[in-house]
Amino acid sequence: MKSVWTKVSAVALAGVIIANAFIPYAYATDIDPAQMAKMAEEAKTEEFFSIEEKILNFGQLSELGRSYTKSIVVKNNTANDVIIDASTSVYEDVAVENQKITEWITFVGGITHFSVSAGASRDINVRVVVPSDAASGTQYANVELKDANGHTDKVLVKADIAGDGLKYSSEVSDATIEPFALGENLKGKVVVKNTGTAGFTSVYQIRAKNVFGGMDWIIVDEGEEEVFPSKQVEFSTDDKLGFGVYNVEQRVTFANAEGRMVESLLSRMVINIPTWSLAVAGGVIVFIIIVAIFAKRRKKNRNKDKLKNAERKARAAEIKKVERAEGKAIDGSSKGVKIDEDLDAELDAIEEFSVEDNGSEIERLAEKLEARGEEQEDEPEEEVPVKVNVVKKKPAPAPAAKDTAKKPVKKIKIIQ
Repeated sequence: MKSVWTKVSAVALAGVIIANAFIPYAYATDIDPAQMAKMAEEAKTEEFFSIEEKILNFGQLSELGRSYTKSIVVKNNTANDVIIDASTSVYEDVAVENQKITEWITFVGGITHFSVSAGASRDINVRVVVPSDAASGTQYANVELKDANGHTDKVLVKADIAGDGLKYSSEVSDATIEPFALGENLKGKVVVKNTGTAGFTSVYQIRAKNVFGGMDWIIVDEGEEEVFPSKQVEFSTDDKLGFGVYNVEQRVTFANAEGRMVESLLSRMVINIPTWSLAVAGGVIVFIIIVAIFAKRRKKNRNKDKLKNAERKARAAEIKKVERAEGKAIDGSSKGVKIDEDLDAELDAIEEFSVEDNGSEIERLAEKLEARGEEQEDEPEEEVPVKVNVVKKKPAPAPAAKDTAKKPVKKIKIIQ
């Protein structure tokens, strides 16, 4: 019984795999990269200005008491010239000791008003003057940009002040990609934690490629975030991918002990199936179970028929055996009378079988009994020799006169 249900489970599992492996292949709907590029371009061409890089990183500053300069690139996306005002503000997500760079920032030439022509781009030069007594660690501040229409945007300014207290350290954990997706949504996540005193920018990207020869790699989601000291960032995605079977890669960068950015990669296969395919798979499983139950009952009925047939043949063989024994007993001879011990053992074995026993074994015994019976029928019956001796005796002396009329008597003795 156990082996039967093991087979049923295996077949059911195969049915689920078949139902859900070929449906995504038949209905694969990759996202068009050209459409994604168009959407990204539309996002950029707003009626306001845009910033090329949202983080202005001065890197590691090892010389104190001097100034460092970098540029913010601003693009005017409107059809008119715009005036942009620049200012600084505190980055409040970090500790106070990491906010001091707000006081060190100036704009080159003291210019805080910038005119940007229609459709053009312009550099806004930012200068950082590091005090000679600055403490080691990562410093953060904001540069805020605002146009005449009230549109504002921010750029994060950061600088690593070198020294014994500057330590790079981080951990990556909980990197997961769900292997099965429903309704075209791909889900994944990864956690990056800063365990040092120096901040770093972590870049996240998850991309996919159709296994069945679809288009090239598709970027499903990407982004970046500053991971300042003691901060933990969780990157996650829950974006549309399209039905199909995909190779999926999730990448995230983090800082090693030397301050270099390295990459962590998680790769796995993902089957993205429509919700209704689960109903199809369930129907396949129910159908297979019903077929298995029907086959089990049919086999049980066949075993009953085989058992009845074996019992009938066994009774016939036993009757023949008894008849032969009785015939030989009537003849009065013990020669040739032999008890078939093998036949008795097989008859006893058949009586021990029940309906639940192996039908093939019952059938084998029945065939053996039937063959044994035919052999017994073909055996020639042993002839019993009969020997007859006729003994002639001399006539007895003449009796009295009244006996002279009697005739001589012949005696016959039968010797077997």
